[in-house]
Amino acid sequence: MRYWIAATSIVLIGLSGCSTQSAATENQELPPYPLTMQDVVPAMAPKTNEAKARQQKFLKDNVKRFKSRKLGSAYYVLQAQRNFNENKLDSATILFNQAWLMDSTNNDVYWGYGLVYGRQEQHNKALYILYRALANDKKNPRLLTDVATAHLARYYMSSEPTDLQQSEKLLKQALNLDPKQAADTYYKLAVNNYYQGNYATAWKYLHASIKEDKAKEDKQFIAVLLQKEQDPKGVYASEKTQ
Repeated sequence: MRYWIAATSIVLIGLSGCSTQSAATENQELPPYPLTMQDVVPAMAPKTNEAKARQQKFLKDNVKRFKSRKLGSAYYVLQAQRNFNENKLDSATILFNQAWLMDSTNNDVYWGYGLVYGRQEQHNKALYILYRALANDKKNPRLLTDVATAHLARYYMSSEPTDLQQSEKLLKQALNLDPKQAADTYYKLAVNNYYQGNYATAWKYLHASIKEDKAKEDKQFIAVLLQKEQDPKGVYASEKTQ
């Protein structure tokens, strides 16, 4: 899913008012998720006999149409991606359901569900399904960054330190795997370190991010970071971010 226009994002509104946490051990276990796959994959459990019959008809028609269930699944994932990038989340979910029906082993489907749940701010569901995707693709830097972003988003809502720790761990793994195309990973590391109160480190990662991609010059984030510590490189000052 490297070709998606947008993945999960972090809400930075009110960032300067968020409490920060000191860094803790990376190996601390995450709290368990009180979820099952049926909770996060709507197509797994049709609620009525009519819905089940519609699924069977869909499968019959589409197997005939695509000749291959894997090809059909890939087609519906592509349509779901387009809807996701247009923020049509209900349509994206329906299309991911169809992709899952065609091929429940398609890892992009689980990844896609996770991004939709993240956009909907259903962070427990997002993380549950994203870890399912990650278990099948452990060395994918984009996926690692997306899982880390989901942890950051949940931290923003609940201030649970384990989310911050796990996010940093995953981001560093992603950076090690793909240091040459890591603008987004650097940016998320900057946000992570802001939350930890490591402002000098946040500046370091933010500059690295902007060096890779000028679009990562987030004026709002720069402004709140300047409230905590001046830019060590002197590139940004308060009056430049107004």
